[in-house]
Amino acid sequence: MIRFLKCPNHRRSVVHISDGRNYRKFFIFFLVVLAVSAIPVWRAKLNNVFYISLFYWGTILCIMSTLVPGIHIPGRETIRSSVRGYAIMGASVYITINFIIGVILKQLKATPYDISPKGILLNLIIIIPALVAREKIRAYGIGTIWRTVKYRRFAIVAFTLLMALTEINLAKIHKLDGAEGIVTYLLCDVLAVFARNYLMSVLVFYGGSRASMFYFGILQLFEKCFPFLPEIPWIATGAVGIMFPIFFGSYIAERCAMERAEKRPEDPKGDFGYVTILTLAILFSWFSVGVFHVYPSTVLTGSMEPVIYPGDVVLIQKMLKEEDIEALKEGDIINFQRGKITITHRIEEILKDEAGNLSFVTKGDNNKSRDEQIVLPNDVKGIIVQVVPKVGIPILWVKSGNTVPEGVIDYEE
Repeated sequence: MIRFLKCPNHRRSVVHISDGRNYRKFFIFFLVVLAVSAIPVWRAKLNNVFYISLFYWGTILCIMSTLVPGIHIPGRETIRSSVRGYAIMGASVYITINFIIGVILKQLKATPYDISPKGILLNLIIIIPALVAREKIRAYGIGTIWRTVKYRRFAIVAFTLLMALTEINLAKIHKLDGAEGIVTYLLCDVLAVFARNYLMSVLVFYGGSRASMFYFGILQLFEKCFPFLPEIPWIATGAVGIMFPIFFGSYIAERCAMERAEKRPEDPKGDFGYVTILTLAILFSWFSVGVFHVYPSTVLTGSMEPVIYPGDVVLIQKMLKEEDIEALKEGDIINFQRGKITITHRIEEILKDEAGNLSFVTKGDNNKSRDEQIVLPNDVKGIIVQVVPKVGIPILWVKSGNTVPEGVIDYEE
């Protein structure tokens, strides 16, 4: 649940407002600035042409520093400093979570960005002015709402959603192909952006614009300047991108609420609850993408009926050692790689050549004939240890637009 603290009245206001209409005028102007930056054609230029980005956002920053009256939510500097520390810590944890997934899954790729000194400089010119301008606009908008709007909480939520909408890449919509593409876009490009903007609004509300700049700036610098980046499955990207900002933002709001009320918890149950939920969410996402020794996957076809039906989730135990392969026997159901797909079929026969090398003949229980290709040990990903009925029906629906061979568990386009 999104939570913003009702700020207590302060004897000394940071700014003196003689007429809220002036603040609203600038607020509307900044909304127009954000809307223009979200237009697909203009967005592409701002994200790729450094001098256009520098001129556009630099002009906005000059206007803010010379013409716009200062405004922000009153608060204690000690709280602001703490929130900035939270922002740096949160960005570091978020990067670590994703990087660990990439390392364990061996899914690290070379960055697509130019990391030469000139390339890094140009990326910084594009990133920094836009980041500073957007977060100053966020801070100005939240401050104006707090000072001039009656229904503050509702207005701040609406403004946060609007900020998120201006970040979403609408040009991708016409390129979406099938249910999987739509779900991937909704999770990674829409809901994750909403979640991140919620966190950044919380950071601005309690820590000022610098806090959100620290958080998103670290993420952006890592993405654009680090030579290797994790390439993790879309479901993990979406899960981490949605759950982490929501839980972390809620935790910050709770801590700052207690600090502003000059309260300290008598026991650490509140902190323990947030940490536990976040940890469980992270562990679940890791489990889903195969970080652990046993991982789940959804069956898409009926080649293994009546043992396994489409939409069932199978738990796969990885084959990590040579002894695990040698322990396989006829009748075991294995998961193996075949090009870009993984298949789950039963071992019908185990072959052994003169040198003692093993290979496997497989067949789907519901298929009339054996599989044409034999399965080599290096192709075996794991053995099926458990079947959970019908849990994967949503994934089955997402992938229903793909044409896949019989027995496929997962399919990569």
